[in-house]
Amino acid sequence: MTAVLIILGVLLLLLFLSGLVFELALIRRGVSLKPPHKGGVVSPMLAPTGEELWAYNIPKLKAFNDMETETLHITSNDGLRLSAKLHRGSSDITVICFHGYKSAAVYDFCAISEMYRDMGANLVFPDMRAHGDSEGRYIGFGVLDSDDVCLWVEKVRKLLPDTSIYLHGMSMGAAAVMQASDKLPEGAVCGIIADCGFASAGEVFRRLIGELVHLPAFPFVGIFELWNRLLAGYDFSSHDSCKSLANTRIPFVYICGDCDRYVPEALARRIFDSCASQKYLLISHGTGHAASYMRDTEKYRTLVTEFIEDHRR
Repeated sequence: MTAVLIILGVLLLLLFLSGLVFELALIRRGVSLKPPHKGGVVSPMLAPTGEELWAYNIPKLKAFNDMETETLHITSNDGLRLSAKLHRGSSDITVICFHGYKSAAVYDFCAISEMYRDMGANLVFPDMRAHGDSEGRYIGFGVLDSDDVCLWVEKVRKLLPDTSIYLHGMSMGAAAVMQASDKLPEGAVCGIIADCGFASAGEVFRRLIGELVHLPAFPFVGIFELWNRLLAGYDFSSHDSCKSLANTRIPFVYICGDCDRYVPEALARRIFDSCASQKYLLISHGTGHAASYMRDTEKYRTLVTEFIEDHRR
């Protein structure tokens, strides 16, 4: 009996420790990932284009930060004060840009925003919940953020009532806009651009556990999901980009690299194939996570520019 109790105690301790590590490292609000020029290390998950991507983006950061902006706020459905920056352009197009996990708009959209400024678009850059100036203790991994996306759309519709609204998400931000695609009011959004967005948080964790820490998905993903449900209040599996896209009428662009370690090409094509609306696909050859604009700038710009012109009001 003593041995059994000891074994149970050890198992409970491991359960607690693994959950604590999960909370501290992955879901709790913390310091955002540092770029290399500020002492950060390029994640191996960004291979094969991570180093190249930062070298490409760093010279563009100043122009992004020098844009004239004003601050916007909304209150989330669970009472968080969320913040965004609005850059007013000269056209009747507005693009709301949602950044990725532990990132920020300045890193994910410093280059892409040049394309939109060339169009004269209004640009809105929300800080995702538990990032930047937005409140929140726990990261939403697209699940909670999809409701926030809808609220930002509502905010922009009131602020700029005659504008054509587009959503552009990067990685986790792309998952959020895809998972919002079947919740948005009809006609509220003219199009969605999703760059390297995943299908569900659970699918991401199953891959990360194996590739980063070399542990089996079972039982650890289940343990993490239990902790996430207790702490953050949502299930990894409660939202799935494929299911949302299967029920949307909003025109859709999906972009991904064929060497993406977070979103392998097979998953990218499954996400794209699931979409029931008019859709367009760009797979960038030899490209890792979030680097398609850098690697295929002209194809990216042509696809997105024509998409916006074809579907604006």
